[in-house]
Amino acid sequence: MSTLQAIQQQMLQAVLTTKSSAMPDIRGDAIADAPSRLAVYQHGYRIRLRDALKSEFDGLCCMVGQGSDALLDAYVATHPSPYYNIRWYGAGLAGFLDSTRRDKPQLAEMARLDWAISTAFDAADEPSIDMTELATVPPEAWANLRLLPQANLQLLSCTCNVDAFRRAADRGTERPHLRRFVKPHFILVWRHAMSVHYRRLDEDEHQVLAAAQGGEPFAALCAMLADRRGETAAMSRMVTLLQGWVGAGLLRGLES
Repeated sequence: MSTLQAIQQQMLQAVLTTKSSAMPDIRGDAIADAPSRLAVYQHGYRIRLRDALKSEFDGLCCMVGQGSDALLDAYVATHPSPYYNIRWYGAGLAGFLDSTRRDKPQLAEMARLDWAISTAFDAADEPSIDMTELATVPPEAWANLRLLPQANLQLLSCTCNVDAFRRAADRGTERPHLRRFVKPHFILVWRHAMSVHYRRLDEDEHQVLAAAQGGEPFAALCAMLADRRGETAAMSRMVTLLQGWVGAGLLRGLES
């Protein structure tokens, strides 16, 4: 290893681990001594990690308010980045909040929604089907037909109104009051064209869409609705859901 490479590796380790031991290649002067010069890089690196998180977790910062910097700094201090690309650094933030802030489960839920929105935006482009394509399916083929949701589609369960905080962050409006639900609510996140969308689902839609994601055939989806609503109402509901999914670009194809 060349002398330059050795110095670069020593500097890298000193910045990543916040070692305070002196490096002979760092010299002090009348303005700052060697440890102070090293501390500038150590501190600057962590600020950049925190700023990267703030740009990805808008809803979480809205929810926490003035304490968001301290919350993100705690993650940075205990989670050195394993990625060369800073884009993925926030992948573990929700899990970190699960384990360290069990008294406030809304924080992890908020982080999951933020991350789902962020990763949906970066997902690979896929085509979406339209009603014309559905019209070509023969009646006898529907029972075994599988609906193929977009790969970027994500279903989240939440016990608080996390979507309201994210919406406030997106629109720059006043932070809402925290509301806790008696029963979990479900949120759908997906991207259509260049825009990421998120909305709440009722239990019917969540159950059927999750089953479609899992590869269940169309007959099984209809049976789920029939169990909940009765056969007559189930077909009408299924048609409404299918039209809504196609119109929103949620489906990338069909498979028999």
